[in-house]
Amino acid sequence: MRTRDEHNFRKIIERRDPRYDGRFYWGVITTRIYCRPICPARPKPENIRIFKSSTEAEKAGFRPCLRCRPDLAPGSQRWEGTGVSVARALRLMDERAGEALSVADLAESLGMSERHLRRLFLEHLGASPVAIMGHRRLHLARQLIVETQLPLTEIAFAAGFQSIRRFNEAFQELYQRPPSAFRKGIAEDSNAGLRLRLSVRPPYDWVTILGFLRRHQTYGVERVDETSYARYVPAGKQKPGQLSVTFAKEALEVEFHHIQLTALRPLMARLRHLFDADHNPEDLPRNVARVPLGIRIPGSFDPFETAVSIILSQLVSAAQARQLMQRLVVAHGHRLADDEIFAFPAPEVLRNAGMENLGLTRQKAEAIRELSRLLSGGTLQLSRTADLSAMRKRLAGIPGVGPWTVELIAMRCLGDADAFPRKDLIVQRLGTPDEDQWLSQRSYLTQLIWRDYARTEGLR
Repeated sequence: MRTRDEHNFRKIIERRDPRYDGRFYWGVITTRIYCRPICPARPKPENIRIFKSSTEAEKAGFRPCLRCRPDLAPGSQRWEGTGVSVARALRLMDERAGEALSVADLAESLGMSERHLRRLFLEHLGASPVAIMGHRRLHLARQLIVETQLPLTEIAFAAGFQSIRRFNEAFQELYQRPPSAFRKGIAEDSNAGLRLRLSVRPPYDWVTILGFLRRHQTYGVERVDETSYARYVPAGKQKPGQLSVTFAKEALEVEFHHIQLTALRPLMARLRHLFDADHNPEDLPRNVARVPLGIRIPGSFDPFETAVSIILSQLVSAAQARQLMQRLVVAHGHRLADDEIFAFPAPEVLRNAGMENLGLTRQKAEAIRELSRLLSGGTLQLSRTADLSAMRKRLAGIPGVGPWTVELIAMRCLGDADAFPRKDLIVQRLGTPDEDQWLSQRSYLTQLIWRDYARTEGLR
């Protein structure tokens, strides 16, 4: 990537500016290694080459740095102009990570031609959609090799490769070493489940996001305590799978039990959204009265489940909403094991379900039924790739769904960083005189206000 701003890029690298982490990468032409802007390495400026993406660097023959791990780094959420379409495509790759997604599928979902989509990827990332998807599979494969003791054959298929031969060839081409070379010196813990690290950029306010998820957890589906988040995952006729998340050493530590390897990619993508793992704290306003201190937006693991929870939370306390959610899950959810483990009911189950006898008002019950009908009929899409304006209008058209609910669903399910529930009682009580300073980032302002309130009230 040669532009008149290359001098500025080198200045950014020199000061290790975290605001640019995830927005570009740099390689050293003498070692053929590429890094993140925050890497502590100090090459000669004349040996630096700038890249738009990790895939562009890898296609040019550069290997990932073993210190800053650019191949496993969080992504970037800061996109403008035509780059927004690229961001939507990357999110779609995440949401459909377990599928055989083609460029034609991507282009159709985004409402554009394959040719135009390829042009946008080359413009913003310096690589094609096929190359991006392929290198993402290799990045996951390398992580599984380094962080687990899984057989290499299982890793190849878990990462999405259809043949061992192709996996070995692609791995050798990118890393200049065979997969087995990364296995040396790794000890095995036979008592542990499958563990993977999910990188985040510091600071990360784990206490606040975990406290939020604990107050809004779904009975029988999630279990959240003061140190960890756990969730049950349906696994066919087998015992339910489980994943748990803790925080240590500036990363989310994810442990999987009884999870099919082919499910790892989509599950990790869901966790990235739930814990806002791609956010860069340096993107938030500086020199303002409210200091972000690592604030994150709690997203959604299951957007439908989260949207139902938000509807149930209208005009009631968090404790009351949890009780209503518990009755709904017990009455209409699918039992996975004992009396306390469930799968949340699908939209097809709730579209005609009677819920008034559970203590829901008729208005809330009908709102959930209509949301379920729209989702099961395909006329509403709770996705971070959906058109925000169109989805807001459709949500607002559901009887019983008001502005507060629309903003919360946009914030947590649609990934809108500027969603702002102005009529929220806590937001109104604490006030927002600094709102103008947070334009385009008001979801984070909302979380800060809620965090301040929770601390004042002693909530955990």
